[in-house]
Amino acid sequence: MAPAVSIIVPAYNAETSLGRCLASITAQTFADYEVIIVDDGSSDDTLKIAEHFRTRDNRFTVIHQENLGVSAARQTAIDHVHGEYTLFVDSDDYIAPEMINLMYQSASKYNTDVVICDFMMVWEEKTEYWCQRPESFEREQMIGSLLYLCSLCNKLVRTSCYKTHNIRFDDKINASEDQLFMLKVFFHNDPIAVSYVDKPLYTYDHTKNGNSITNKGISASKRLLPLRLVRDMYDLSSIEGAFNNAILHIAYDYLRRPDLCSDYRADFWEFRKNIIKAKGFPTRTKMLVLLGLFGLRIPIDRIKAIIKPIP
Repeated sequence: MAPAVSIIVPAYNAETSLGRCLASITAQTFADYEVIIVDDGSSDDTLKIAEHFRTRDNRFTVIHQENLGVSAARQTAIDHVHGEYTLFVDSDDYIAPEMINLMYQSASKYNTDVVICDFMMVWEEKTEYWCQRPESFEREQMIGSLLYLCSLCNKLVRTSCYKTHNIRFDDKINASEDQLFMLKVFFHNDPIAVSYVDKPLYTYDHTKNGNSITNKGISASKRLLPLRLVRDMYDLSSIEGAFNNAILHIAYDYLRRPDLCSDYRADFWEFRKNIIKAKGFPTRTKMLVLLGLFGLRIPIDRIKAIIKPIP
């Protein structure tokens, strides 16, 4: 009999964190699941740790492959899932004991295709609670929010949403690949039902992986790649405003945080019209982005006329 949930854990040189990750899965209050661990050509004891859990719990499956990257590892795993729903857990993170139970309850109660929960972000110097409550559960609004930023690991996804449409991870993309995957899920499933659990059930631990994108930053080119691909693959006319606002939001991130990537301006040139059309930010912010990215010369009296003082 197929399990209710398939849990996917891609792992590469994760010997310092994988044991904790898998222990948090075995501690779940919900038992009807399978775990598929893909060792992506690790050179440390990752495979040994994965096999340790497999020999003690027949719900665990371990697949070893040559190092092909996280996208290929996730794809290998979803080619082997049997569950009604799929949950992705990164090897350096961990989940709350009630995560699967609460999210599956929500999916069953509301008959939803995607369940979203809050999460915790852990750095060496601080821990933050990230609320992920959607502003709207309308499909277009959900796609708009995914265009700016998307995590895959805090979402329980109905397996048929990607299996039916043969949605796959692009193994040439190893940054923001989860964003592209979820955008494809939403574009190919209309209607799509979403529910939300207002608890931080997932913990992203950035202290365990100094090479993670969150710790090292990501180039604007890689950050914008999923949006380029989505723009080329789908008709965005119904969400044009959300797309423009997402581009402006990302540009503003790089402008105020040059530590993410020092050389980013040229990557936004093809999106200049989107930034000009965007309406999701205050005019002052929009002007700062346009000046900062493109060095546009705007007469000071024009700026004063556009940017009215706040009463």
